Amino acid sequence: MQEDHTQLGGNILKDRSIRSTLERLGMDDREVEVYLALLHLKIGRVSTIAKAAKQPRTLTYVILDKLQQRGIVSEIMKGKMQNFVAEFPQRLLSYLQDRQNELDELETLLEDAIPHLESLTSPLAGTPRVTMLHGVEGMKQIYRDVLQHEFIGLFNTESMYQSFGENIVTKIYGKNVKLRGRDLLIDNAGAQNFLKEVQQHAGYHIRLLPKNTQFATDTIVFGDTIALFSYDDEKSIVRIENQNLADTFRSWFEVMWNQSTKTTSSNS
Repeated sequence: MQEDHTQLGGNILKDRSIRSTLERLGMDDREVEVYLALLHLKIGRVSTIAKAAKQPRTLTYVILDKLQQRGIVSEIMKGKMQNFVAEFPQRLLSYLQDRQNELDELETLLEDAIPHLESLTSPLAGTPRVTMLHGVEGMKQIYRDVLQHEFIGLFNTESMYQSFGENIVTKIYGKNVKLRGRDLLIDNAGAQNFLKEVQQHAGYHIRLLPKNTQFATDTIVFGDTIALFSYDDEKSIVRIENQNLADTFRSWFEVMWNQSTKTTSSNS
């Protein structure tokens, strides 16, 4: 009996993993239900597939049409009746490769279009461009840009750990991420954890701010951009793009850097 329960639990976890993989491939949850139902049925009419997938018949027909366009479902005639079959699952890899080829082509087109798009969105000279981003996806977007520049940062790492339960930078990019810049940290328990987890090197240095320094919002400056991180419920980021403001903040940072305490990473 114990083995049966163990096998059942394993099957449930495997099923969840497969569903998650199909969703990442681009299917929504209803498309996943229809696709898996058809795999189990081998062949079926729309009404049979809809019943097995527990989806409305009209919606099932629309979904089957989409799956046909992706090349993972085919239509066959059995007598005078329209039936559908799922292609061999190996076809999913071909579909993924097709998507990758399309993305590569789109990337090339987008790179050509970006200069023109930027010319349309550029603010008036001297006017800061202020935008809002939210959640972990917003942070990923900022850090993708940060990793392409040398940066300076002011951090209360304790707030970060309390909000995420771990280092958000290594969470997003892994422990081997190579940072280029300088960070000033509030001297607290979070800073000590950070020093244990993040390796300093010739291109990246960490110092501690004077005791009793306090602030709730983290700041990163890179290029012409200032990013302000708030670890509230929404985990929001305010992004300010203006060269003069960024350079002014750099001047303030240098004053604080010269008054800060040098550190060494615990893992160095």
